[in-house]
Amino acid sequence: MKNLLTRRITLAFALVTLLSSLAFALPAQDQMMDDKMKEDSMMSKTRPTVAIISAEWCAACTKIKPGMSELQAKYKGRLNFVVLDVSTDESAAVAAATARKLGLSKFFEANKKKTSTVAVFDSNKKVLFQTDHNYDQAAYVKAFDNAIAKSGSKG
Repeated sequence: MKNLLTRRITLAFALVTLLSSLAFALPAQDQMMDDKMKEDSMMSKTRPTVAIISAEWCAACTKIKPGMSELQAKYKGRLNFVVLDVSTDESAAVAAATARKLGLSKFFEANKKKTSTVAVFDSNKKVLFQTDHNYDQAAYVKAFDNAIAKSGSKG
């Protein structure tokens, strides 16, 4: 009888712990959705778009990420940036939906297995620049500046 009571207490404690963790996870998920909606609303249809195919497990992506973060800050308001995360099946499905929404489905389907791919598109979704495993910051600056010049965008 005492053993049964101990099991029930343990089960109840586990259930309370699980429910508590879910209560904290839901607001975090809501915040992520809010952030995503803000990001989507900031995307301009007239600015060039930089699409990055990335994964958490990709060593090249990890190496590119700091420089790309600097460039994203430098070119904020002049370029759209979108990271298409293929780390897991779930994140890849989200990335596919994002690519579809942005008119980049063909690019995504052709390159979803080529992590560390960076491409620059004009407002008509024409590829202006594409590379992978490229750690040359100057190459990105040149490609970004060229895309901005071709778009006639001043920011």
